[in-house]
Formats: sequence, structure tokens, C-alpha cells
Amino acid sequence: MQRTNALRPARHVVRPSRWLAVGTLLAALFGFTAFPTTETLEILVDGLLRTARIHVPDDAGTAASYPLVLAFHGSAWNGAIMEETTGLSDLADREQFVVAYPDGTGPSDVRSWNAGFCCSFALERDVDDLAFVDALIDRLIADHSIDPTRVYATGFSNGGMFAYRLAIERPERFAALAVVAGAMYPSQRPPGAPMPILVIHGTDDAVVPYVGGWGALRALSGKTEPALGAVEAVRRWIENNGCPGTPKSVESLRTTRIETYAPCRNGAEVVFITVLDGTHRWPVIEENRSDFLLTDDAFDLYAGLTDADEQIPWDLFENGLDASQVIWEFFEAHDRR
Repeated sequence: MQRTNALRPARHVVRPSRWLAVGTLLAALFGFTAFPTTETLEILVDGLLRTARIHVPDDAGTAASYPLVLAFHGSAWNGAIMEETTGLSDLADREQFVVAYPDGTGPSDVRSWNAGFCCSFALERDVDDLAFVDALIDRLIADHSIDPTRVYATGFSNGGMFAYRLAIERPERFAALAVVAGAMYPSQRPPGAPMPILVIHGTDDAVVPYVGGWGALRALSGKTEPALGAVEAVRRWIENNGCPGTPKSVESLRTTRIETYAPCRNGAEVVFITVLDGTHRWPVIEENRSDFLLTDDAFDLYAGLTDADEQIPWDLFENGLDASQVIWEFFEAHDRR
């Protein structure tokens, strides 16, 4: 929780790229650190060959153990899209953790997760994604010196729904979880054990509505019941974790409202981030001048007054939320007791 400073048979095959092999050989010959790598891991679970992209930071091997973040993609995505969208691999290199992007199941590269009430192929065929996650975590702990008390999960959309399911059905495996544009369902109940939870949801999300309900793409997703609203889902975790009913702090920024509920049992705080006018997306910092709070003339004037070697401090003018950074900072503050 908050930090103060029976596995099924599985097999895996790692297939590094040619350039990874070259980089590793050069590192061995000349003594420099190998480049950060993203490898493909294969695990046979219940007769299905499951895959995940595994990104190991460039200094792997220098620390006794590493945190592990599992990042679950949305429906109709895959692990590669999740890696590209979130930028978590770059963050993992800077902050020194291992990140895995598991692939759901489905035709071609259009994948989904069995979240219990959604979605698509995985739900229709009742795929045992819980067994896959169990096998994946155990394999990564064995292969990459992962600290088992610092395993985390996050997910977007259908992946966020699955992250909620992991929090409910596998609480003993995770130190904290984060959900982006996901949903819980009325018949789901937190497990009783306190679990640190971060929830990020946009008020204008039409696919997984902030206020709950079926949302768009109902038939395509195969949802079996309407979702809870984000506020109600957060309330269930506040009660589960023994947090006060009113937030300890509320921070209102240009595009977000951040509510922190603490103190809670075993340090399991709940953080709820509402993205004002936010749609169904993984929030990132926008680097589009049309969104900056500067006119073109003011922008040009500011740039002209800036030394050539000096970067314009974009953070003064950007809109948006860096979800990946916020999620990692939340994870970093918690381990499993």
C-alpha cells in the first residue's frame, strides 16, 4: 500500500529483433550499456498462445529488482498501439521500471479483454484472461528480477474495465491500479482488502460515459449490462478502502479536477481525476499551438526574446493531462504490504 520510503503450466519464447541482438553483442564486446529493448513474449495458457510486448529499461541488471507495470489496451487495440499511445516505455527508461503490454484475444490485431461484462471476442468466448495475467506476472518476476511487492496494472477503456476486474479478483497480486476511461458494473464489488486506486475519466466520454449507462458501440462491444458512473465506481472504492467520504484535497486545474481521498486503511488512498470536457482517450499533453494560451503574435514575440539555445517552457502554455506520468507517480508511492 502506501510506501514510506498455483500457476498453470506455461511456456515462453522471447524473439528479440536483429538489431537487439547486434546491440547486445556490442555491449558484451565493448562494455557499454545495451539499448533499451522491447521484446515479444509468448506464453501458452489454456491451449492459447498469448503474447505481450515487454520493455526493459536500458540499465536493467544494475538494480536488485524493478517495479513492473502491466498496461492493458482498449478493445480493438493491441499491445503495440498501447505502447505507442501511452509513451510508457520512454517513462520506464527514465524511471527504471519494466513495462509489459499484454495482447488480448481476437481476430488479426483487433483484440479485447474479458472484463466480465465486456468486451467482444474475449467475452463471447469466455477467455481466461486472469490465468494469462497470473502466468505473465510469474514469468516476468522470474526473468527480470521484478519486485513482487511492486507490481501494478493500468488500462484504457476495455483494458481499464479489466484492470477493475484484476483489482477485485486478484488483489493479492497488485500494489496499486489505475483506470483510464474504464468502467465498473453494478454487480461488481471491491474485494474488501484495501487497494490503492487512481481513476481518470473525461466528462464528455461517449463510449464509456462518465455518468454510466450503455454508451456508444453497445452492440459492437457486446456489453451485457450498463456500466456504473465514474463517481459511483470511485465511491465503492472509497468505502472499500475505509477512506473519508469527503476528499482530503481538491485541486482544480485548467482541464482537470483532482480529488484525493485519504487517510485510508493500510495507506490505500483513492485518487479521482475528472478531465473536464474530456473525450474517450488516453490523456496526453497537447503540443498544438492552437491550444496554447498565446496568440500567434505573442508566440512569435516570446520566441524572438528567447535565447537560441533555450527551450520555450511549453508547460506554461500547454493544455491537457500527462496520464502516464501521473499514473507512474501514483504507483511509485505504493507497494504491497
